[in-house]
Amino acid sequence: MKIGIKDIAERAGVSVAAVSLALNNKQGVGKDTRERIIETARELGYPLPGRLVQEEQQRTIRFLKISRHGHTVNLDHEYFIAEYLNGVMDSAKLHNMTVEIESCPTEVPLEDILEKVVNSPGIDGYVVLATELSRSDIQAFLATEKTIVFIDAYIYSVSADYVNMNNMDAVYKVVSYLQELGHRRIGMLKSSISTENFLLREQAFSRSMHSLELELHPEYILDVDSTFSGAYTDMAAHLQRGVNLPSALFATNDIIALGAMKAFQEYNIRVPEDISLIGFDNLSMSEVASPSLSTVNVPKRQIGQVALDMLYLKLNHTTTRAPMVNLISTELVKRESVAIYTPS
Repeated sequence: MKIGIKDIAERAGVSVAAVSLALNNKQGVGKDTRERIIETARELGYPLPGRLVQEEQQRTIRFLKISRHGHTVNLDHEYFIAEYLNGVMDSAKLHNMTVEIESCPTEVPLEDILEKVVNSPGIDGYVVLATELSRSDIQAFLATEKTIVFIDAYIYSVSADYVNMNNMDAVYKVVSYLQELGHRRIGMLKSSISTENFLLREQAFSRSMHSLELELHPEYILDVDSTFSGAYTDMAAHLQRGVNLPSALFATNDIIALGAMKAFQEYNIRVPEDISLIGFDNLSMSEVASPSLSTVNVPKRQIGQVALDMLYLKLNHTTTRAPMVNLISTELVKRESVAIYTPS
């Protein structure tokens, strides 16, 4: 369908005359209205006159992929992170912005990263992958006074701009689904590795169990490492000492679930016949596992898009704007690793 100035006027909430004046670079339209019309035209795919594209300042933003300990920002999650970046690139194209990508591995001190942020005058703003960042790390970034949006984390005690998945809603869906299948003894595979999302999911599990009037058994909360090999080793150690297992386990992420699944198979514990298992993230390897892993799908690309949109608003806002938090809803993916509970 061909887009016309009437479509732009309706979307932007202005008159057709105002659109005509703005697109022809004529007087009679305020600066804010003009910018809104041009942005709306771009979003709708309307071909802008070359002079408008040239006159609009092209901004450069930097996507910082930071690994502080490497237990979650690693090769196992490359696809996950790439989808965040694809979303950032999608929105950057709409906003006529250039994106630079910088990876900061574990051996790079945070002080060096921050120094580069402070001393990069050509960068207008940052989207920071905050998966492994602590409360003090976030505060250190904010102290640079640069324009920043953090993704894959939300620290409620630090006021900043965040885009994250809705962990509370996601975990409630998991526990509710298991309850619907007859499970009452539900446990969790958690990890003490320091990430804010892990902590949020652990808190959400406890609250969801309480909300659904399910008894929370401390012995069913098992701590394992967050890498595949670490989760396998730790789960095998739990099994070797004769841990009492529930009928279903929710794992903090897919990597933990898959590592545990390997240990279960070696100890002849069948999934889902003996124990149901569900993860979080919907990594590609979860679908091809045997059995395929039930999990929570995170709209990764959308998170990246929203982050860049928020950054664009911050950069183009002439007055001080309060920080925003966007929590994106998730979807439960039902596969073979979860079964209806049948008492033995």
